[in-house]
Amino acid sequence: MLIKQLVEHARDRTDLPPPYYRNRSVRWAIDLDPQGRPRGNRLIDLSTAEAKAGQILATPYVQRSGTGSLPFLLTDTLQYALAVAKDDSGKQINDAQRRNADFIDLIDRWAKDEPRAAPIATFFHSGAHARLAIPEEATVSDVVAIRTDDGWVHALPSAVGVWGSIVRARKSSGNGNGICLACGEPGPLLDTIPEPVKSGAIPVPGGRGRDAQLVSINKTAQGRGGTIQLANTPICDTCGGRAMSALNALLADPHHHHRGNDNVMTWWLRRPAPIAPLASVRDANPEQVNAIIEQVRLSPARRAAWLDGNAFYAITLSANQSRVVIRDWIDIPLIALCQNIDSWFADHAMTDLWADGPQKVPVWRMAAALGRHGKHGYVKDSAPSGAERDLMAAALHRTALPVKLLARLIQRIRADGHVDLARAALLRLLLIRANPALKETLVDGLNRDSTDPGYVSGRLFAVLEDIQRTALDNINTTIADKYFGAAMGRPLAVLTMLRKNATGHLRRLRGNRRAAGIALDKRLDEVLEKLHHEPPATLDLAGQGQFVLGYHHQRAADRAAARAAAASKSAATESA
Repeated sequence: MLIKQLVEHARDRTDLPPPYYRNRSVRWAIDLDPQGRPRGNRLIDLSTAEAKAGQILATPYVQRSGTGSLPFLLTDTLQYALAVAKDDSGKQINDAQRRNADFIDLIDRWAKDEPRAAPIATFFHSGAHARLAIPEEATVSDVVAIRTDDGWVHALPSAVGVWGSIVRARKSSGNGNGICLACGEPGPLLDTIPEPVKSGAIPVPGGRGRDAQLVSINKTAQGRGGTIQLANTPICDTCGGRAMSALNALLADPHHHHRGNDNVMTWWLRRPAPIAPLASVRDANPEQVNAIIEQVRLSPARRAAWLDGNAFYAITLSANQSRVVIRDWIDIPLIALCQNIDSWFADHAMTDLWADGPQKVPVWRMAAALGRHGKHGYVKDSAPSGAERDLMAAALHRTALPVKLLARLIQRIRADGHVDLARAALLRLLLIRANPALKETLVDGLNRDSTDPGYVSGRLFAVLEDIQRTALDNINTTIADKYFGAAMGRPLAVLTMLRKNATGHLRRLRGNRRAAGIALDKRLDEVLEKLHHEPPATLDLAGQGQFVLGYHHQRAADRAAARAAAASKSAATESA
């Protein structure tokens, strides 16, 4: 259960704000002396060149809803704290004064049992707050906090306790006490989750978004049996507050979340471990990946202690207006996750044109490879929405990818005529995850023994292109530029035509570059032997994927052989 795991995570952390507090940017401070007089009779600006919005402080917070006046204790906007109106109209002035009166009433509830509250009570009841100079750059929505010789007053233990009781009274369920689903203990139950997911924590296309509720059932049609809010999800006030504090802290931690265009994934472990699962998949950092794979390959008795009984949790969120949408939830043992990650890299590892050996590809590069390719690389934001989320989910769950991604990738390769490491790796992954039996033959490099018609046709196209390049100097347009997309879908017609042209190219090579001509003729015969018959007339999507991989593998193998020959020649020259 999501709430239960967040509560357990919150118990293990010492950096979370108090219940119903949130880390917020506080722009202004009211600095009071022991007599309740504001020092300098002005607001103190807490902004700096590095933090223009002000100082980050854990302050009282709960989501405001409706049109009523719901002040926060001791720290709020200028509208509440100092009756600053939105404009000069009588309506806005009266509204600001009403909100300020409620703000002061809340302070009085706290002050009656707190000896250190005297300066604050004097400041407001003497009317000094109404005479305080407001800087021109201040806005009605700026947050202001109060400071005395005892420090920030909202951080006093009494303020934390009083604010907690106020929130519980506002958010408690009409059902009274009950058994909490998260902790299993009896106690007062919540009517709604007191703290929302912070605005901006979940990416929203075209804007910053706003506070969003993890659980929001405010219409009878939405709830089971016509019930609303948390009636069917009993959660005590302690667990509700802890869970949301932990979730917001994770979403604010750059090491524990990954943001997409319209979603965010955040993760945590039951116990700390020296690995970063999400980062290893997203960025394919060799050091991080190898640390995970090393543990998987060891026998259970030799594995690190941090794997024993450890678990991995991750949640993917998007937002719909002011509601949170849970896209995915993962709760698995950490060793199982490591095995899934090992399988992910094994299923997509791919030889490259420019480097020796199979390469591991970051998720973000695979997602970008589904977009358009232009003169300067992949066009930003041209990949389908949610592609990176689908890839990440397949990596962590060890599942197949949506079929639509294969169709999309084939369409882009046909349109762009561009095949690189990221596209080849993604193709192999898509084909293997859709048909695991292919893993035996669809390896990370050239499979000279494969007789798959699509794969061998792709190899044949690569050899014919190499023949053309070798025979013709300073060629501007290759056969790949003209015919690659057509050959993917209709290999028989295109390859038959190109083989006729290659006959003339090979004749020319035998005249002026005899050794190269003999080598290419031999390579062509080797590939043709694997076809047994002529190339297929047409290929389906999977067949076109095999064609592309055969083409990429053959080109990568030829370049690796050329690099090896050049290195051998250079070594022989140096030794001579």
